[in-house]
Amino acid sequence: MRSGLLRTLVGYAAASLATALPWPLLLVLAWDEWGGAAAGLVAAARMAPYVLLSWAVGSLGDRVRRDRLVLATLLLRLGLLGGVAAALAAGSLLTAVLLAGLAVASGLPAYPAVGAAVPGLVGDHRERATDALVTIEVSAWVVGPALGGLLLLPATRAWLPATAVALALVAVVLAAGVPLPSPPPAQRAAASVRSMLGSVVRNRPVLLALATAGLVNVVGSATALALLPLTREVWGQGDGGYGVATAWLGFGALAAPLLWWLPGRRAGGLVLLGGATVVAGLAPWPTTALPVLALAGAAAVVVESSVTQTIQVAVPDEHRAGALGLGDSVMVLGALVGSLLAPPLASVGGARLAFVLGAGACLAAAAAAQARRPMRASSRTWREASAGTSSGDLNTPSSYAWSPKPSNAASIASMSASLNVVGRPPAEPRSQPWTTRSKP
Repeated sequence: MRSGLLRTLVGYAAASLATALPWPLLLVLAWDEWGGAAAGLVAAARMAPYVLLSWAVGSLGDRVRRDRLVLATLLLRLGLLGGVAAALAAGSLLTAVLLAGLAVASGLPAYPAVGAAVPGLVGDHRERATDALVTIEVSAWVVGPALGGLLLLPATRAWLPATAVALALVAVVLAAGVPLPSPPPAQRAAASVRSMLGSVVRNRPVLLALATAGLVNVVGSATALALLPLTREVWGQGDGGYGVATAWLGFGALAAPLLWWLPGRRAGGLVLLGGATVVAGLAPWPTTALPVLALAGAAAVVVESSVTQTIQVAVPDEHRAGALGLGDSVMVLGALVGSLLAPPLASVGGARLAFVLGAGACLAAAAAAQARRPMRASSRTWREASAGTSSGDLNTPSSYAWSPKPSNAASIASMSASLNVVGRPPAEPRSQPWTTRSKP
C-alpha cells in the first residue's frame, strides 16, 4: 500500500509539474505576438477550467474506478502536451494555448480522485498522506511555472516543451498498475453531481471548510498581487524585487511539512497566515518580509490540508471525489476574486491595505473556528448528561452515548419476559452493559 501511495503521489507531482511547465513560455510568446491584454487572457485560460469544470468533473471519481480515471487523465495530458510541443515547433501559438488549456482541463478529475482514495489506500496514515498530497497540489501550482520560467534561459528554452512531455510520460509509467480504492459498483451507478451537491449543502462542517478554503485563496491571491505595489512604492525595489518576493511566497508551500505538528490545524494555520500576512505587509524592508512570506505560503497549505481532511471524513465515499472537485472550484474562484480585489484596494488605501485586511479576515476566521470547538464540546456534554440523567447514572462514559435509551431497554426486557416458554424458570436479572460499566 505504501509503495502504491508513493508511486501515486510522485506520478501526480510529475503530471502537475508537466501541465504547469509550458505556461511561462506561452505568456512570453503571447505578450510578444499579441500584446499585454492577450497575455492576460492566456493566464486566465490556465485558471478558468478549475472554476468552470472542477465542481462537475470531480464527481467522475465517484462514478468510475478511480485508478482507471487517474490513468486516463495522465494519458490525455501526455497526448495534449505532445500536441503543445508540436504546435510550438510549427509556430502555431493559438493552437498551443488551446491544447495547454485542454491539458489543464483533462487533469481536473485526478486530484479529487486521488484525494478520495487516500483514506482507503493508507488507513491510519490518512492525515500524513493528505498533507503530502495537498503540499504537492499547491506547490505544483507555483513551482511548475517557476521551473518553466527558469527554462526560458536561451540555453534551455527550446527544451521546455519536451521536458513537459517527459514529465507526463514519467507520471504515466508510475501510475500504471496502482489500484486505487473506489466505491462499490452500485454506489458508483447512483452517484451524480446533484446528489453530491445535496450531500455537501446538508453538511455544515463541509460548508465551513469550503468557506475557509475560499477565504485563504482570496487572501493569498490578493496579497500576492499587492506585493507588486508594495515592492515598488514602499520598498523601492524594481520588478526583480517583486519576482523574489513572489518566489518566497510561492516556494514557502514546500515548507508546509515543517508545520504539520500544529495543534488545531485549521485555527492554528489561520493564525499563522494572518500574523505572517500583516507582518509582511507592514515590514519596512524586504529582508524582514521575505522569510515571513514563506511562512504565509506554508501556513496556507496547512489550512487547505485541514479542509481536505474534513471533506475526506465528513463526506461519504460515493460523493467524496465530487466534493473535493467542488473544493477545487471554490479555491480557484477565491484566487480570482482576490486578484480582482487587490488593485482597487491598493489604489484606495495603499499597498499595505490588502495585507492588513487579509490578515484581519484570517484572524477573525481563526477565532470563529476556535469558538466553535468548545460549543461543539459543550453540546456533546449536554447530550451525554441528558442520557445519563434519564438512566439514573450521571457517570455514563461519553463513549457509550450511542447505546439504547433506558426506556427502550425496559421495553425489550418486558417483551422478553412475556415470550418466556411456559415451565422455564425465569432468567436471573443481568446488568445492562449499555447503561453501566465498571471502571478498570
